[in-house]
Amino acid sequence: MTLRHLKIFVAVAECGSMHGASKKLYIAQPAVSQAIAELEKHYHILLFERLSKKLYITPTGKKFLFYAQNILSLFNELEQQMNNTSINAELKIGATITIGTCIISTLLNEFRKSYPNAELKVYIHAPNELANALACNDLDIALVENMPSHPELVHEPFLNDTMILICSPRHPFAKTRHATLEEISRENYIARETTAREIFVDYMQLHNYSLKCTWYCNNSETTKQAVINDYGITVISRRIVAQELEEGTLVEVEIENCVLTRKFQMLWHKNKFFSNIMLDFMDLCRDLDIILPETQHSSSDQLPESADK
Repeated sequence: MTLRHLKIFVAVAECGSMHGASKKLYIAQPAVSQAIAELEKHYHILLFERLSKKLYITPTGKKFLFYAQNILSLFNELEQQMNNTSINAELKIGATITIGTCIISTLLNEFRKSYPNAELKVYIHAPNELANALACNDLDIALVENMPSHPELVHEPFLNDTMILICSPRHPFAKTRHATLEEISRENYIARETTAREIFVDYMQLHNYSLKCTWYCNNSETTKQAVINDYGITVISRRIVAQELEEGTLVEVEIENCVLTRKFQMLWHKNKFFSNIMLDFMDLCRDLDIILPETQHSSSDQLPESADK
């Protein structure tokens, strides 16, 4: 016995005929007859008497109708309450430092237009920590630069991100706005303290060059300040340094024959239940290329996968 059976029975009782219920529910009349027969067989009762091609509800049928109507009413109330609850629901979002710095505020401002009363909790951590939190159900979804290695997690790319070489306005590269890999290899390089530094290190090694890493920074702000103060150069997300590039405190340098791009990733547990609020948040992430557009390039070298920050 299912809710479908109850809906059909109530429709027959209210319409007084199988034909009327069929029209009301937009289903075939034989399906209506079958549902009533299945209910009668399941409970070993007679719901309707058929006299002179007319249906008359039995006393047992009237008792059944009372319960069926109440069950359907409660179910409709449940549906309404749960849909309303989703508007006031909680969503726990994880993000890496880069995404937390340049994307999360715009993303949440847009999201609050649809869910003004939702309780949104944001956790900024390294990818591996976010992966562990997802695995323990302490987070609903995480936004990362690259996919951490974890067997319980699923990922989906959602936003283009371009990595660029930057220097201070006083650096020699600022005059030419151009550098070869060989020239870069001779300069002091500001690297990440974590495995995130391997992104450009690996790219250089792929082309038989190495970086002269003299600074190791664990966050984007420290990295920017080191470059601004002319302690070295670095490769970083253009989104992170957009304001400094506009103000002229940092300079973008073209790497010869090279444009480095990657995709940000949405990350969740493979057994995660997708609530309405989570589905809507994921849809908004997929639209971020429109909300937060970035200059497109005709060709690019894809960055190697690593646990970025």
